[in-house]
Amino acid sequence: MDRRHFIKTGAAGALGLTLGVRETEAKPKESKTPLEVKGHVKEPARRIPVVDSADVVIVGGGPAGFAAAVAAAREGCDVLLLEREYFLGGLFTGCGVTPIINMYHLLEDGSGKQAVFGIAEELCRRLDKVGMLSKENIRPKVDPEAAKYFMEAFCAESGVRILYGVQATQVTRSGDAIESVILEGKSGRVAVRCRFVIDASGDGDVLEWTGEDFTVYKNDIGAMWRIGNAENSGKGSPTPVKGVRTRHTVGEKDQDGLDMYNLTRIQLGLRKMMWEEVEGLRKIAGNEDLYLVDTPTVVGVRITRVLNSVGNVTTEGAATGKVYRDVIGVTGGDSNLKYNGGKILRKDRKIWQIPYSSITPKHVPNLLVAGRCFGFEKELTYDAREIGTCLMTGQAAGVAASIAVSRRQSCRDINVPDLQAKLRAQNVRWDV
Repeated sequence: MDRRHFIKTGAAGALGLTLGVRETEAKPKESKTPLEVKGHVKEPARRIPVVDSADVVIVGGGPAGFAAAVAAAREGCDVLLLEREYFLGGLFTGCGVTPIINMYHLLEDGSGKQAVFGIAEELCRRLDKVGMLSKENIRPKVDPEAAKYFMEAFCAESGVRILYGVQATQVTRSGDAIESVILEGKSGRVAVRCRFVIDASGDGDVLEWTGEDFTVYKNDIGAMWRIGNAENSGKGSPTPVKGVRTRHTVGEKDQDGLDMYNLTRIQLGLRKMMWEEVEGLRKIAGNEDLYLVDTPTVVGVRITRVLNSVGNVTTEGAATGKVYRDVIGVTGGDSNLKYNGGKILRKDRKIWQIPYSSITPKHVPNLLVAGRCFGFEKELTYDAREIGTCLMTGQAAGVAASIAVSRRQSCRDINVPDLQAKLRAQNVRWDV
């Protein structure tokens, strides 16, 4: 019997989880919403068919979910990656956020020092080999279509199973542990059983459903989009594709990314703005052939729910370069940082460590969090949500989940030195 088969079919162990299909029901409770409530309706109780199972179920196929899936699968887990769109990458590939910010750290002389390695570096090397990677200052910048292709290739090579077109809507539980994830899609309302879950949803959706402690942050909501035949326009920043440049707007400040009415309003306004701006550029001499290549599939929400973890990364920790015994990776400082009543300029920032405690919830034993919803103080929002950081936290979560599954342990009980050794074996570094 190989290790993957043993992990999938072995005894439930300490977490009390199995992959068998048995009848379970979620406890009745009232749905939560940040919107103004104008009444209630009662949804009839119903039995939900279980259609699949996996050792590790990952909610969200953005950079964090992708890296988590590949990392866990490489460690022998049966991995099911759930994504509502029909491509991987989230904002990275679907919304033009193609610079891998924080993969490199800015030095005083203007050069960059690589901070994030592992799967992030592997992806960049694969893209560079086919001419689909460029540099914007110190930031690697990818072609989104090439990134979609190679992210799927990484998953296929490592044995990750992908399920597209599904929206995770709730979980069922056995005690504190998650037992299944409920999905809505073209096949109806179904469930997939799991032994472990990684919340890589970006918005911390699973955190909400499990009752884990979190804080909601607000930030700018903007957009990035691409224009073609723009090599001589001087507008936007270059991409790996000749003649195609990226445009960016910060958008509206201090916006609620969990309000569907607000998101709809912003999306409508941004699409109108993008079209009209391109039409305006076309009226400038020399830009007559410029055209709109694409607009983002969703608006650029920067932050919403953030886990109040076992140990959030503090602003002081990032500002001072604090060393953690449970470090799982580092990320670069790519923005000015408000600290101690002043401001640390981008060029003076330190590479900062991220500890395992910051991706670990306090209560649910078979849940980890990766991507922009892991635990950090608000001042770190710019750096913590970036693609480089998401890839790094995702890889760490995937390896940690594989340990918890194989040894039938709670996420809080795994041996951190073992996790660190496995991360080093996957070329993750923190002594850079």
